[in-house]
Amino acid sequence: MSDGVHVRGLRIDGPEGALVRDLDLDVRAGECVALVGESGAGKSLTARALLGLTPASTRVSSETLRIDGNDVRGLSPRGWRTLRGRSIALVSQDALVSLDPLRRVGAEVAEPVRIHEPAVRGAALADRVRASLERVSLPEPDRRARQYPHELSGGLRQRALIASALAAGPAVLVADEPTTALDATVQARVLTLLRRIADDGVAVLFISHDLGAVARVADRVVVMRDGRVVETGTTAEVLASPRDPHTRELVAAVSHEPLRRAPRTDEPLVMGEGLVKSFDGRRAVDGVSFA
Repeated sequence: MSDGVHVRGLRIDGPEGALVRDLDLDVRAGECVALVGESGAGKSLTARALLGLTPASTRVSSETLRIDGNDVRGLSPRGWRTLRGRSIALVSQDALVSLDPLRRVGAEVAEPVRIHEPAVRGAALADRVRASLERVSLPEPDRRARQYPHELSGGLRQRALIASALAAGPAVLVADEPTTALDATVQARVLTLLRRIADDGVAVLFISHDLGAVARVADRVVVMRDGRVVETGTTAEVLASPRDPHTRELVAAVSHEPLRRAPRTDEPLVMGEGLVKSFDGRRAVDGVSFA
């Protein structure tokens, strides 16, 4: 099997019982696999198990758990630190929370390289940072590298976070709801980027509840409910002809959800008057009013 993710019989127990049971999962190099399901299905907890980041109150066991060819069962915290960033990396949904607000974007992207390749310094490190930012199509990479996260738009922040995750060349990228907080146009660009990353040979695990996004980016789909896998198959098969009743419910909810219109009213639903916002003494918004 190509290096990526190979899991058999994954079980995650919490204080009150099993949270994930009998989970099998494969993500091969060069493909994007979507892990979908309702909130509480166990998607993000499964992802955390692949990264060695499950809560201390849980216990993880499995028949097989291999990441980038490494058997990670019983791996020590030090072993996980060696693996994270180099073999497997995480992109979460909120870049503003994930990125250090006191660190410039370039330093954030450089950090995984500093940890895993300490011999890369100076101009060589700057070149790696620039290449990582260019890889995610961040415009004006040299200028962006000097900026702080709050100076970037939501879409650019998410790209910067992806650049940081890819900087040390991981074989596996876990993208946990990476487009949830983005508007439709920016979301489409990030999905296109994730598809390109998979096409470049990275094994991408895309966690989402958005089947529209899944249809755009994933090769295969794994559907979870109550901690179990209930269906798996190619994206076209699962979305066009779902076999499991729960999967059919998910697909039907997306396909036939009625449009709900708010009742008309003369009162504005949102109103702002004289809004002002400054960054480092520079006024970015000055006296804006709207309704």
